[in-house]
Amino acid sequence: MKTPQPPADICGEPLRPPRTKVPPLARLAGVAKRHPSCALRRYETLARQAQETGQEALALDVLCAQFQLMERMGRALDLREALGLGRQRAAATHLPLQAARIFEASGRLAYQTGDYFEATAHWSRTVDLAQLVGDIPLGVAARIGLGQIHYALGAWESGRRFHREGQNLLAQTEDSYLSAKLALNMGVGFFECKQLEEAEQQFRLGLAEAQRGEHREYIAEAHWQLARTALALGRNEEARRQCGIALLMAQQLGHAWLQSVALQTWTDLAIARQDLAEAVQACQRSLEQAQRIQSRHQESQAHVQMARLMQQQGQASQALQHLWQHLRLQSEIERQSLPERLGLLTHYDPLKKPPEELLLDLSNKHWQINRSEDVVTAASATGQMAQQIMRLDALHFWWLSEDGEALQLQAWPTTAGPVPQLHPKQQGRYLHWLSQRHEPQVMQDLRLHPWFEDLHPLIARRWPGDRLGEPGFLHAHSRIEIPLFVQERLCGLLWLDQKQTRSWTRQDVLQASHTAKLYERLLVALDLALAQRAQAEMAQEKAQLMGRIMASVAHEVNTPIGVAVTAASSLSDSATALRQALQGARVSRRELQDLAATMGGNADLVARNLARAAALIGSFKQVAVDQSSEQVQTVNLQRYVQGVLDILQPVLQRARVKTRVDIAPEIHARLAAGLLAQILSNLVMNSLSHAFEAEGGLIQISARLSQLPPQEDWLLIEVADNGRGIAETMRSRIFDPFFTTKRGQGGSGLGLYIVQSLTHRLGGSVSLPESEQGLCVRLCLPLQASMEE
Repeated sequence: MKTPQPPADICGEPLRPPRTKVPPLARLAGVAKRHPSCALRRYETLARQAQETGQEALALDVLCAQFQLMERMGRALDLREALGLGRQRAAATHLPLQAARIFEASGRLAYQTGDYFEATAHWSRTVDLAQLVGDIPLGVAARIGLGQIHYALGAWESGRRFHREGQNLLAQTEDSYLSAKLALNMGVGFFECKQLEEAEQQFRLGLAEAQRGEHREYIAEAHWQLARTALALGRNEEARRQCGIALLMAQQLGHAWLQSVALQTWTDLAIARQDLAEAVQACQRSLEQAQRIQSRHQESQAHVQMARLMQQQGQASQALQHLWQHLRLQSEIERQSLPERLGLLTHYDPLKKPPEELLLDLSNKHWQINRSEDVVTAASATGQMAQQIMRLDALHFWWLSEDGEALQLQAWPTTAGPVPQLHPKQQGRYLHWLSQRHEPQVMQDLRLHPWFEDLHPLIARRWPGDRLGEPGFLHAHSRIEIPLFVQERLCGLLWLDQKQTRSWTRQDVLQASHTAKLYERLLVALDLALAQRAQAEMAQEKAQLMGRIMASVAHEVNTPIGVAVTAASSLSDSATALRQALQGARVSRRELQDLAATMGGNADLVARNLARAAALIGSFKQVAVDQSSEQVQTVNLQRYVQGVLDILQPVLQRARVKTRVDIAPEIHARLAAGLLAQILSNLVMNSLSHAFEAEGGLIQISARLSQLPPQEDWLLIEVADNGRGIAETMRSRIFDPFFTTKRGQGGSGLGLYIVQSLTHRLGGSVSLPESEQGLCVRLCLPLQASMEE
């Protein structure tokens, strides 16, 4: 029998504390990290039990925990209705803490779907309620969200202000989860402003905080953020490693949003390796994930990526479809976006719509954009309304001039003299500065403008309509300047002017950003409309080119066929004479020999001319078949180029233009020969249309091999003429669709645009090297086909 032992404390050992009962939600939090699906079922059971026993606070807390798990799984939208009911239940049962938690979750859901208006309202309520109940983490989470909205609208400094407020609050508590989230979001602000070293520092801080608290979703996100930062810094191998970790963890966690964004970065990495097949596959998966979680922003970005990939593969129609989807999603986001609601509360008037609502109404306005004039009309109407909404003295819209050189002031009266321009020769430094900025530039005193000297000649000038003693048409004291970009190219500028000193508020800047996005939407719509029109007319241009070649070949074939017909007629006459001679009483050897010689000569003439006609028809047939096919084949470049020129010979002869081919006979290339034939045909016809007058000239086609990084063989083909050339100011626009120096003279402006498009489909590039005389177009093509066979 065992001897009874004294209590542990008598033996000199500390007593173990009694086991405390772990709250059910805390237990389930651990299960959710390891077994999400199992945790979901237990959450549902716990919520039902809490409601049945009247524990409303617990039931609402379970709802928030469910949302956090389902958000990570990409199923947060399933709880939209439940969150709405939860807000009502929390209000009805006077539970401000639970209400704050549900509003914070509701803000995240609205932000995910791109509804910035609703997200702002929910997170603003969270800030108020968190302050009321003294819940610091909730206040931090809401400020992180409000900062994200400002980032999405391009107001980086305002976004950082919210994040700094969150950082100050977070210093009062210990929360590794929010510390990781805040660091990652602050890093995003630096990343989007191209401050990559600061961004990387924040992302590494976020990773450390996430690892400290074992928050795997933020560990995974930190790896992705570090991956895209490394990619931006040119450290592709590190980016690939970090992105691989993020993707693997996202898949393990079932984190749909992270999978979508990480796959977009994986797509960029594949593009950098020139692995288009993997890029397309990754981008398609990213698009599917974004659509599954109904994230408008992510879906929009995936469509842009897919459009670029389709364009590189020559699938113009699919590229346009993706661009239209991107534009549609951006329009939805714009309609639902809104600056922080502080302005709404300050300016709220039940009898009058606040500026934000008026801007939202303006963003819902649909404009039919098909040509430049439509943009001018829509921009003028938009500017007038925005000027009234923001209480501006003037709103000036500058847009690229027709030659693509300068930014030209729009809606300038025709009777007011020369149109004001911002030209690279006078304002080059200012324009370069603008091209590096993607957010509003706010100036309370224009005398402190960094490029005042460049702008002074424009501002100091007295314009028609200016009154002595009053600020002139382009004279202002305070201004917000916003550069406008299309496809990362500076193509416009807004000046929001105040003649008197104005201290611009955060609300002013956010409204200005919103207005700028409306203008950018007009410019993108025109870009897409022109692309659609170009695609339709490219097919027509190709058919017309083949028609012109066919007409010339038909004319050329008529000559040998006519000679053959005449020779055949003479041969028939000789045969009749021979028959008559043989039927006579006597026929001499000499007579038979003469008839035989005549018949032989005529037969030879028939054979040679028919062979010539057959060769012309055969060459035309081959080129016609090639131009309708993208089949990859190995060709002897010299013979193939000469064959294309043979088909064009009738046109060249009529224009009195000679050709010269300087290609080594041993050069062979594996490519879609039909596309090359179209390119060469368009270049030759372009020279005939633009380079020469009636006196004729010379077109030379040369080719050589060159080794370019990364140690690959490339084919350099140059098509040069000795014609009139092109003005230096027009060289930058020569490949633009519908650009022509023969406007109104039958020029479609698509010839060289087609050349550029087809060259890209071959995986190459096109440029205009300097030439002493005429125009030289250089094609740089891979020696081995890079397009799909």
